[in-house]
Order: sequence, then structure tokens, then C-alpha cells
Amino acid sequence: MSARDTGASTRSSRPRRMGRPPMADREAIIAAALGIGFARLTMPAVAERLGISHSTLYRYFPSRDALAAAAADRAVDAIEWPEPGDDWRAFLTATAWAHWRLFAAHPGLAQEVTALRLTGPGLVGRENRTGVALLGYGFSAEDSVLIMDMLAELVTQAFLAVLPQGSDDGGPGGDPGSSGSGPGGESGPDDGSDGGAGAAIEAARRRRRELIGPWMHTFDPRLRGVLADAVAGSPAAWFERKLGLFLDGVAGRRR
Repeated sequence: MSARDTGASTRSSRPRRMGRPPMADREAIIAAALGIGFARLTMPAVAERLGISHSTLYRYFPSRDALAAAAADRAVDAIEWPEPGDDWRAFLTATAWAHWRLFAAHPGLAQEVTALRLTGPGLVGRENRTGVALLGYGFSAEDSVLIMDMLAELVTQAFLAVLPQGSDDGGPGGDPGSSGSGPGGESGPDDGSDGGAGAAIEAARRRRRELIGPWMHTFDPRLRGVLADAVAGSPAAWFERKLGLFLDGVAGRRR
């Protein structure tokens, strides 16, 4: 057999790659990042998920944080946000629950935002629309900024104690736009929901028990019962009570 025949035989014996070659564009990369989840997001993980080289990935996003910011904007856009109505309190309540659904659906996003690792037009635009609505309700510019900042922090804090991790398949799971009925009847999460959102809420409950439970005996007996209920109960129900107290204070600032 000639060398030419041997080469031809070797080439023909190699398994051919089936299907189309891996392709990626900005939208596919963002979708892959959301599928992996913020808690596990790395550039190598995205490249591996899409079957592309690192150099291809960096043509679209210069860094991991730039990709995370774009993914966060996409997550924000997927949430159903309230429109301002006649009642400022109802608007802020619905806005708070929309933030809750955002962080519950995307474990690790609250940590990203708090660490100031990312920002983007989606996040900034949402805050601006909330502030403009507050101006329309008669709040001063300073109070509008304070209220929208404190409201976002109030929701974010509920998820910071959770050690973020994705679902078993590496993604956050859940539907970013899904919601149940909040404890007060407003649009809010359902503690018993499936997927990443339900897992994140349950993780928050478990983490609070781990952190506070061993120290419960050190609290004044008059406080102990309330704290025990807060630790063992629904994180969403406890958040609603905190939100109500916050909004009661906001009411006194309206002109």
C-alpha cells in the first residue's frame, strides 16, 4: 500500500464531527451565562458550555464582570416590574417584590450587586424609573434617592446571608418572571415554588437558623419568641413585616 493510500485510509477512518460547528454571538453568550448562574459564572465555564475558544468569548466581552453586567441587565428585563399608579405605597411594595423575584431567581446576583462588581443600563434604568415615580408622588429629590436606595438594600440584604450556588444542572433554575402571591396579597414569591427561586428562599431560611439559632438563649426572653418565629418562619413573611415598617417611615416624608 502506498503512502498516499495509507494517508487516505487514515483520513477516512477518523470520525467526522456531526452537526454544525460551534457558533456564538452576544445573545448566546449572555444566555449561557444565565444558564450557568452568577454564583458559578466564569469565562472558562461559558466557553466550555458553548464549545468555543476563550479568544472568541473575549471578542464580545472584555472581562467576566462585563459579561455578568450584561447578564444582570437581561435578568432585570425579564422581570415584570410595576407601573406607577395612584398609590405610592402599593407601587413601592410591588417594586420590592419584583426585586425579590429577581434575586430569588438568580442566586449570587445579590452578592454581585452589593460588591459593586457590576452595573448596567438595566439596573440603573430601573432605579431611575423608581426615583422619577417617587418625584411624581410628591417626595423631594433627596428623599426619592434615599427611598429607592434603602428599598433596594432592604431586599438585597435578605439574600446576602445565603451561600450562593446554582441548581444541580449548573443553572439558577426557576422562571425569572414567575411569582406567587406575597404574604400581604401583593405580587411576591411563593416560598414553596420549585426551581432555583424556591431553593434560594429555603437556603435563606436555613442560613438564618444556622447563624442565629446557637445564640438564641443569649437574647432577652421578651425578644426570644419573636426572633424564634422570624428564624423558623417564612423569609418572605418576615421581609413583608420589615417592608411594612420601612414604608410606615416613608409615609412621614411625603410632602
